[in-house]
Amino acid sequence: MEIMNQTQTEPQTSHLQDVGSLIPPRKSAAIDALLKVNNVDHHLAKKYLEEYAEYQKNLEAHLATLPKKEEIILPELKPINIESLYDLFKSAFELFQKKPFDETVNNSESKRLARTLCAYFLEKKAFLRSPLLNEKSIPDLQKGLMIIGGFGNGKTSILNTFHQMFKTAASMPIQVADIEGIPQLLGRYKLGFGYFTANDLVKTFEAISDPQEKEIFWNRYSKGIKYFDDIMTESTASNYGKIEIFKDLFEMRYTNGAKTLISLNYMGTLDETLDEISKKYGERVYDRLFEMFNIIELHGESLRK
Repeated sequence: MEIMNQTQTEPQTSHLQDVGSLIPPRKSAAIDALLKVNNVDHHLAKKYLEEYAEYQKNLEAHLATLPKKEEIILPELKPINIESLYDLFKSAFELFQKKPFDETVNNSESKRLARTLCAYFLEKKAFLRSPLLNEKSIPDLQKGLMIIGGFGNGKTSILNTFHQMFKTAASMPIQVADIEGIPQLLGRYKLGFGYFTANDLVKTFEAISDPQEKEIFWNRYSKGIKYFDDIMTESTASNYGKIEIFKDLFEMRYTNGAKTLISLNYMGTLDETLDEISKKYGERVYDRLFEMFNIIELHGESLRK
């Protein structure tokens, strides 16, 4: 016991001595004044500089003894396995929507939508074969998405889950498997997109009074991958005049080549819905819809009870 105590005491003393050597020498007001006028030959200044040089040497020696931070080597980034992303989506849906994802509702239409979106975000050719796509617009992975369906059939909650999942993965170590079954961090794939409701966007615009803030608004929402939920329900914005926000936004995003995701409810048939878009946002926007969007149709009933 005595030998053990002695052994424990000696390193503690040594440690205290090491710590003392890592404390920089005190610079008094007198020394500070001498150094400011470059009077380094004064005995106080000379002694301070010698002690400071010794301190620097001890600090460098101490840093050299610290263990190096182990470098994390990530696996080679390969495409995500679509089944892995879909399984993650189901878990994320329960987490963010507070209920399990029901794959059977509306004759499995919600399941087909989620799997279609998995293929779309991963840029898999399987997307082009989705039975939900309407060929009025030729399917193309470089286009955005126009998701049309009835009230309450789950399109918003499914898109919201993907948004939350990708957003969380940007800061949390969420894993998926790649095509070789190797675990990968989902955040490395940078699959995120902006998520906004049409009505909230109008309110945001109406609250702006400064012209520079308006410029920032248009710049923010006319670029990058964005999802706008429930378009066609928003009111005409009133801000020193009346303006259809999405008429201008769609034209800007078309010019910028920005990928746009939107969802809306049926207003009659598909053709009648597209006609209503033309009436609200103008023929110029209507003419560009088929270049901008893949059209996904949902025919299921409302899931709201």
